[in-house]
Amino acid sequence: MMRSLVWILLGIASVIQSKPSIGAVDIYTEHFPPYQYRDVDGVVVGHATAMVRALMAKAKLDYKIYLLPWHRAKQQFEGSQGALIYSIARTVEREGLYHWLMPLCDLNVGFYKRVENTQNIASYSLDNLKQYVVGVGVAQPSLEFLRAQGFEDDKLVTLSSLNQAGGLLEKGRIDYLFGAQSFVEQMSRAMGTQNKWELVLDVPELSAKLYLAAHKNTPKNMLHKLTSAKEKLGEAKQNDKKACHTGRYIQKSLSTITDLQ
Repeated sequence: MMRSLVWILLGIASVIQSKPSIGAVDIYTEHFPPYQYRDVDGVVVGHATAMVRALMAKAKLDYKIYLLPWHRAKQQFEGSQGALIYSIARTVEREGLYHWLMPLCDLNVGFYKRVENTQNIASYSLDNLKQYVVGVGVAQPSLEFLRAQGFEDDKLVTLSSLNQAGGLLEKGRIDYLFGAQSFVEQMSRAMGTQNKWELVLDVPELSAKLYLAAHKNTPKNMLHKLTSAKEKLGEAKQNDKKACHTGRYIQKSLSTITDLQ
């Protein structure tokens, strides 16, 4: 009897020890105001970031946020099992590649030009913009969309960060800037060019919901913690999409987590 009891206890201990522990979670993102960016103290903040931090706090998981150019952020994320990424558009092509944890904000995309641009275009369309030089982010669905619509590579200036595109647009080195409207408008305000740029064509085909996503091979116990936390946030009305536009977000539980930022 005693020997049987010992084996039972050893078996229980083995099961407990074999359960994988969750260390600090690596979270990758890009500079994409107002959703995510560094403040004057170097801390990653923004509307989407607040939502992600609240989720991690509710899940009681330690984490570190890495802010990188998008193509590098995506590479690091895809090479790191158990990593998270935001704000990533949920598209048909990406649907089966990741675990889609939590919706964050809405994304609308369009073409911008300088008001003083005197090109004589009576009605803007994708077809009549193909002859002009367009700045667009690299490794983005927007770039693939333009190529699929017949935009030639010699007319596309691909940029690791759309921050660069504002300067190019102002200097006349590109004719149009193609990107997320909220980002372009925020960049325009930061540069003092809000009265110098105008949206000339909205592209509803690229409208999407931005998400926090997990690597496909994320451990099940970690996924369970995150999905449970997301449900609790929803019940507490802490996952409010208005936060994307007003900056209002409840973060009552942030003090319960050790942020390794």
